[in-house]
Amino acid sequence: IVFSKVTENSLTVSWTKPKSPVSGFKVTYTHTDDGEPVSVTMDSEDSNLGLSKLSPGSSYEVTVISTLGLDESDPIKDFVMTLPDPPTNLQAVNVTDSKALLLWRPALAAVDKYAIVYGSGTGKLTSLTPVTAKHNLSPSGLCSSSPGSGRDGNGPQDLQANNVTPRTAMLSWKPPPKPVARYRLTYQTEGQEMKVRKGTNDKTKENLGGLKSHQTLQPIDWSLGENISLLYNSSQLPPPSSFSSGTLRFPFPTDCSQELLNGIYTSGEVEIFPQGKLGTPMLVYCDMETDGGGWTVFQRRKDGSVDFFRGWKEYTKGFGDVNGEFWLGLESLHNLTTMTKMSLRVDLRDQDESVFAQYSTFEVAKRNYKLTVGGYTGTAGDSLTYHNNRIFSTKDRDPATFITRCAMSYRGGWWYKNCHEANLNGLYGIDVKHQGVIWTSWKGKEVSIPFTEMKMRPTAFSPPARG
Repeated sequence: IVFSKVTENSLTVSWTKPKSPVSGFKVTYTHTDDGEPVSVTMDSEDSNLGLSKLSPGSSYEVTVISTLGLDESDPIKDFVMTLPDPPTNLQAVNVTDSKALLLWRPALAAVDKYAIVYGSGTGKLTSLTPVTAKHNLSPSGLCSSSPGSGRDGNGPQDLQANNVTPRTAMLSWKPPPKPVARYRLTYQTEGQEMKVRKGTNDKTKENLGGLKSHQTLQPIDWSLGENISLLYNSSQLPPPSSFSSGTLRFPFPTDCSQELLNGIYTSGEVEIFPQGKLGTPMLVYCDMETDGGGWTVFQRRKDGSVDFFRGWKEYTKGFGDVNGEFWLGLESLHNLTTMTKMSLRVDLRDQDESVFAQYSTFEVAKRNYKLTVGGYTGTAGDSLTYHNNRIFSTKDRDPATFITRCAMSYRGGWWYKNCHEANLNGLYGIDVKHQGVIWTSWKGKEVSIPFTEMKMRPTAFSPPARG
C-alpha cells in the first residue's frame, strides 16, 4: 500500500494488483480512535482510491483485499496520518487605538498552541498558525472573556435562553436604546463550526435549531454547551448564564428510536452514532410520527428526481438527499441491522390510498448484503418474503444470475430472486415491462407506485406515551 496526496481531510491510497485474475478489490479504512470501518468496493481495473471527508490530524488504518467471486484474499494493511487543518475565519473586533480582540475558528485537529504574527506598521494581522495539539480556543469564549461595549448600557441587554430542548433554544433580548441598522448573532458548540445569524434592527428573538446536546459534558448532566454572543455593529452583549437541556437518555443516539426517547418528536434529519459513542456521525431522516415514531428511514421515492438505476459502489455508500429521494446505503443498512434486532416497515401511497407492510425480522448481512426478512403484518400484502435470503445485485454486479440478469432487466438495485415480487428501486413512473416501482401484492406489476418509504427500528422498541 502507498499513500499520496495527503491533506487534512483527504488522501489517495494505491496498491499493486496481484498477478492472478481477480473480480475486484475492497478497500476498508478505519479511524483508529472511532473504530467504525468504512468499506468501498472497486473494480478489478482499479489500483487506487481517493478517500475524502476524513478527520484532520487523525490516524487511519487502511486495508485492501482482493475478491474473486464470493471469495476474499487475506488483507494487506497500513496506517496513515492526515495533516492538521488550519484555523479559519480570523477577525478583529472591539478595535480601539491601543487594543483589539481577535477571534478565529479553531483547527479541528488538536493543537498545542497558536502562533500569532502581527506588525504595528501595517495594522494588519500577518498570520495565524496552529503549532501541534491540545488547546481549543473558542471564538465565543474569547468574546465573553473581554468586556464589550454592550456592557456600558448602549448595546442590547438581557440575552436569555428560553424553551430549551435537547436540540433547540429560543434566544431573546432587549434592543439597545440607540437605533441600529442590523444585528449579528454568533454561536458555537464545542468542536463545531461557528454559526452566524443576521437580521434587521426590529428583531428581538431568534430560534436556534439543530443544536447538539452531546458536545459539552458538564459535571452533572449533558448540556447544549452553546456559547452565545450578540453583536450590534461591534457592540457586544455578554453571553447569558449557562443553560442546560437537562439529562439526555442517549447522548449519542444509535438510531431514531433513541432520539425519540431523547424527547425529539418532530420528523426530520438527525445525526446518529451507530457505535453509541462520540465519533463520525451519520446523517439520517427520522420518521417520528408513523406508528409511534422512532423509524430510521433508509429509502424514499416520491417524484422521480433521483436516478435509482445505479451501480454497486453507489448502492453500497448511498445516494440522494435524506429530505427528498434517497438510498441510505447497503453498508449503513448492514451496520444498523447488526447492531440490534430490527423490524422493517414499508409505507406505500398512490394518491389517496395508503398501505403498509411490516416485518418483525429484518437484517442485511455483510457478505453480498444478503437480505433476511420475515414476520409480515400489514395492509399492503406480502411481496418481500419472496426475496428472503437473496443477495443484493445491481446493473454492474450480479453474483448469482438466473435465467436473466435481473438488475439489468428490471432497472434497479435489489435483492432479486427470479426476478421480483417487489421492485421499489425500479424506474419511477414506468408502467411497462415490470420495470417500475412495484409491490405486486398491492398494485400488481403493471403499476409504478408514486410514493414509497422503507424504514427500520429496533424490534424490542416500545414508543413512549406523549402528553
